[in-house]
Amino acid sequence: MADFMQWVANRHFPIALIFTTLLVGIITAISSGSISIEPEVPPTQFCFDQGSASIRVTTLAACPPTLIPLGSGALSESATAQGQVDEIHPILLARFSAAQSVAQLEGVNLYITSGFRSLERQDFLFHREVLIRGSETEAAKWGLPADKSHHPQGLAIDVNYPGDRPGARWLEENGPRFGLCRVYANEWWHFEAVSAPGERCPALAPNALVDLG
Repeated sequence: MADFMQWVANRHFPIALIFTTLLVGIITAISSGSISIEPEVPPTQFCFDQGSASIRVTTLAACPPTLIPLGSGALSESATAQGQVDEIHPILLARFSAAQSVAQLEGVNLYITSGFRSLERQDFLFHREVLIRGSETEAAKWGLPADKSHHPQGLAIDVNYPGDRPGARWLEENGPRFGLCRVYANEWWHFEAVSAPGERCPALAPNALVDLG
């Protein structure tokens, strides 16, 4: 058995030598700084502590059970892999609930007047808007067809509409802390989760036509 193991070692010696030489070269390059290896950074998770009305940050895969998960970034797709949506995206709803809790402590009342809409409901609203505005282009500035609107995707909420603009203004000013942003210049009530909590919101689009393409 000893002779057999010695033969294997001798036969593979050139390959082992090449491998060892390459390994030493890589280690030397890393040590000298000519090759750098970036450590993998886990995504940051944002969590809301309802007891202290504060947002915590963790690099764990999920928020601790006692905290409410607010996600790690902007929301751009439905909450289910199949895309079958029948409610507001849970992360969007969690962010609004967190903002609502803080607003209440400051004496501000926030409420959702319209969130998820079925495709049929959105189409009805769009065609009604066409009758009011006189054309599909003008209507689309205020409400999109069902296949373009973010409401049937569970990714948009209308807040304090139509009678409480001051409350919505509070959310516009403080929403970025929770990853909530007003998105259209002509709709003070329309909010989406288009940024991560704590990030600056994108500049306002003039109207919903930007999403028609």
